[in-house]
Amino acid sequence: MRIGLKPCAWERAGTALYVVCDPSRSVELDDPDGQVERLLTVLRDHPGTAAELRSRLGADGPAVGQGELTEALTALDGLRMLRDVDRAVDRERAGRDFSNLAFFELYASLEVNEADLQQRVRDAHVLQLGTGGLGSNVLQSLAGLGVGRLTLLDDDEVEPKNLARQFLYREADLGTPKVERAADWVRAFNPGIDVRTVRRWVRGPDDVTGLLDGVDLVVSGIDQGERIDNWVNEACVRAGIPWVRGGMTGSQLIYFSVDPGRSGCYECRVHAYGDGKGIASAVLPPAAVTAQRLSARIPRVNRANGPSAALIGSLVAFEALRYLTGYEPPYAAGAEVLLDVSAGGAQRREPWPRNPDCALCAAAAVARSAGAPS
Repeated sequence: MRIGLKPCAWERAGTALYVVCDPSRSVELDDPDGQVERLLTVLRDHPGTAAELRSRLGADGPAVGQGELTEALTALDGLRMLRDVDRAVDRERAGRDFSNLAFFELYASLEVNEADLQQRVRDAHVLQLGTGGLGSNVLQSLAGLGVGRLTLLDDDEVEPKNLARQFLYREADLGTPKVERAADWVRAFNPGIDVRTVRRWVRGPDDVTGLLDGVDLVVSGIDQGERIDNWVNEACVRAGIPWVRGGMTGSQLIYFSVDPGRSGCYECRVHAYGDGKGIASAVLPPAAVTAQRLSARIPRVNRANGPSAALIGSLVAFEALRYLTGYEPPYAAGAEVLLDVSAGGAQRREPWPRNPDCALCAAAAVARSAGAPS
């Protein structure tokens, strides 16, 4: 392996070195004797093996011990500053993956480069429950990311009211099955994606379980029955498959995810806070509890417009990407993330406690420790 530096810039301020690889943030490194800057310069100008780097450093200044160099390289790699130049990715020849690879470069390391992360997406199979407001927006992101295999479930037909926020569909699609039109869109967008459809109304966990063979992740955006989240949770946790849920209630966009055997599951949330009939908020102050109780008397209306559906769809897609690639840990595992569209998009994260007596979580932990797929 020849170790080099990602595109970075730095400048000194006294004993500190400020380094920027990601334009959105800088890293401050303590460098009183200039050794860190010397190492960065060698990595930028003369990539090489650890032995070659050590030799170059010794030729240009004081000798560096092998342990000292290894420690420094490990620290810089932990800051996502290094790359294996022998596995350099030519983004200009990557075609439709250019932007994805550019994004993944920020999170690549000596062990896993941007092409590895993209390949994880390409090898993934996602089961998407619902191709409506949330689902249609998530689906466009998943297709753009290059997910290799998609199974789409929905039982609805395209209606005029859908067209304000479900941009997969056109006027000519009115009265036709959403799931078929969604699959047609994916095939036209990227013929390399393997997509299949299931037109089904989910009536229990078995309707989901039967679709999980070979699936790496489930994305849920359906409201078919009051216990839909319980059913999806049971099927996914028993199979050890992570799932992500998103939606909107009132002026709040909400999403959460469940990482079986690691995070609390949806039943843990129900155990702690009661069944909010789907994805209602978790810990609430007394006034909000009153508002929630009174809201049950108001006719339920889907208030998601185009911008709100696109926003929650993008957030759910990012959570899906975290699971599929591991570029960073899941943000919403065992927690609800809420954004208020009436308050400038103010966001908060509300974890729910894992129930130590949850039978579903216990089974998932046993399966994970035994090496079962997860």
